[in-house]
Amino acid sequence: MKNRSDNKSELIYQTTIELLNEIGLSDISMSKIAKRANISSSTIYFYFESKEDLLIKLYFKLKEQMHEKMFLGVTADMSVKAAFEKILRNYSSYIVNNQANFLLMEQFLDSPFIQKTCKDQNGGVFKPMYPLFERGIKEGLFKDSETNLLVTYSCLPFVQMGKEYINGEYEFTPDNIDKMIQMSWDAIKA
Repeated sequence: MKNRSDNKSELIYQTTIELLNEIGLSDISMSKIAKRANISSSTIYFYFESKEDLLIKLYFKLKEQMHEKMFLGVTADMSVKAAFEKILRNYSSYIVNNQANFLLMEQFLDSPFIQKTCKDQNGGVFKPMYPLFERGIKEGLFKDSETNLLVTYSCLPFVQMGKEYINGEYEFTPDNIDKMIQMSWDAIKA
């Protein structure tokens, strides 16, 4: 029964992602999700208390998946630079291979609903990178500045280029990714 339950909730999540990317947060409803998924609204309410509950759980699910992909292969014994590069390469790969999820995360992050409702209990989407950046500051590799400022200057260009990639305006080639990583590193190095 657990597997069937997991399949239903995954169907609901995937359908919600598709619809949100098509019509946006303001126009989404449980009935639209149910219709698209070819299930009854009561089935959705079996898994989620409300539309808000579904959206919040989806946000945290996508965020956790993104973090898992970003930190794949990153170990505590890596140099700051090697970990920095690995995380940004992984993030680029995440964007390329999870375009719908990436776009939805961007929609969520711009949404007053998510900002007010979630109060993001474990920090922003790049918060898990903070210890690495703090280590970089301590080791004298990064500018002695606020961690969130360093993370913003080095990671948000990847977000912007990810949007351009999805719009067909930029290619995440290995060479382009190398250039982006070097520019991000140069923007924050001491």
